[in-house]
Amino acid sequence: MTTAIMAAPATHPADLAEGASLAPLTSIRVGGPADWLCSVRSSRAVVVALCWARERGLRVAVVGRGSNLLVADAGFRGMVLRLTGGLAAISVRGGGRLWCGGAASLPRAVQRAAAHGLTGLEFGASIPGTAGGAVAMNAGAHHAELSEVLDWAVVCGAEGRRRVGPQDLELGYRRSSLAPGEVVTAVSFALRAGEPDAIAARLAAFRAHRRATQPQGVRTFGSVFTNPPDDSAGRLLEAAGCKDLRVGEARFSPVHANFIEAGPGCRARDVLELMAEGRRRVAAAGGPTLEPEVRYLDPEHGIVRPPLPG
Repeated sequence: MTTAIMAAPATHPADLAEGASLAPLTSIRVGGPADWLCSVRSSRAVVVALCWARERGLRVAVVGRGSNLLVADAGFRGMVLRLTGGLAAISVRGGGRLWCGGAASLPRAVQRAAAHGLTGLEFGASIPGTAGGAVAMNAGAHHAELSEVLDWAVVCGAEGRRRVGPQDLELGYRRSSLAPGEVVTAVSFALRAGEPDAIAARLAAFRAHRRATQPQGVRTFGSVFTNPPDDSAGRLLEAAGCKDLRVGEARFSPVHANFIEAGPGCRARDVLELMAEGRRRVAAAGGPTLEPEVRYLDPEHGIVRPPLPG
């Protein structure tokens, strides 16, 4: 299902800042400034901004809650989009549909669904990102992922916006077919009626598991590496002696080895060197080559996989 909705207008973005710091927009609080930071409050504003950037030959990157992103120390040579306003809204529609703007907090969307007796999205309580970002990378937890409940999404580009179904996004393990510069601005989840007490119990269990197994109250981002088939990246890193391993002001968490914590003055270079050392140790111990789950905002190339050797 692909439905064209609107062609791109040729106007100027309304909320544009030059040389804005990006570190405060990420959960790990690391990284340099962007040439341009554009805050957008609607799908139309997203298209306007993307069109403006294309006319000037600017690269574009999208930063949501920044919970799975490491920004380069040099920042980004281009325009960063930040979705705000109505794009953070959440509403319950008929037929068990939950509508979310692309910037909507996924844990908050889970709460709204639970309050209306809708089940199927509880696993999202453990994913501290936005609905749009979660769809873009097919985020998941507790043996479930977004592709299982996605109804449709609105995707914006410089040419306009379109509504697509999950099959159009080719969702796989922590990936989608979204092209660079495309932005998910709205999502509809197809949920089902559930028993409120059972939903509440599942949410309580997921939250308790997160508090017990993940670092709390520190600067960090989500899982550093994806889990290889039939194993756990955290287990492999711990077995290779990576728990509490440090490079500069970055360390693998003593709580869970597949999380990196940032101390005062931490640089992106510290994090990358620590990731590379963790991957090297796992491979040297006979394990697989771990693949990054966290994404890296490169100064010249936009959001890419972190540049690790090997």
